[in-house]
Amino acid sequence: MKIFIRRALILIGSFNISVIVFLIALFSSGFQFTISALISLITFFTSYSLLKKKFIPNSNLNKIVNKEKKYVAQQMKEAKKKVKEINNARFRVRSIFVFQTINNVYKMSNKVIKMIETEPQRFRDASHFIHQHLDSAAIITDKYVKLVSQPVRDHTIKSSIREAEDGLKSLEKAMERELISILNNDITNLDVELKLIKNSEKNIDSTLKK
Repeated sequence: MKIFIRRALILIGSFNISVIVFLIALFSSGFQFTISALISLITFFTSYSLLKKKFIPNSNLNKIVNKEKKYVAQQMKEAKKKVKEINNARFRVRSIFVFQTINNVYKMSNKVIKMIETEPQRFRDASHFIHQHLDSAAIITDKYVKLVSQPVRDHTIKSSIREAEDGLKSLEKAMERELISILNNDITNLDVELKLIKNSEKNIDSTLKK
């Protein structure tokens, strides 16, 4: 309804502008009606296009933005489930070293999720972390918990447990590197902003001195 009202107001405004231009052109051209009407028509479509662009949001762009928001929200919902599984797994392991590893994985994953929830646009920077590292962490953690819960351990199970522990440790390091990379983007952006501020201050100082 708001869009309809805006369109109507823009149409009325453009018509009024074109009428004024028509009258000005008519008197200026010595009452040449055809030329004045043509100028008025061009003015109408130009003003309508400019006003529409300024006051009516791009519906296609809004649709894309809304789709992206829904996609990110859905991804965060799935990510939270995996983080919850990792969180529960922390208290089902017997090794203090494995507990620390899973705990670090949980904390880093939780940090990234909160970061994206605060600033959804950062999902692109963290998509590899979410789709690769978090998925792998949930799978390996679940596998490890199932293995250590076995009442009997033969050589194969023991070997699988060691592989899972090594996998978790490697994943922890990979997640740390990925998180540092994400945070470094913030530092780079901050440096650029600080440089721009300093340059602006220098320009202001030089202008005042003149």
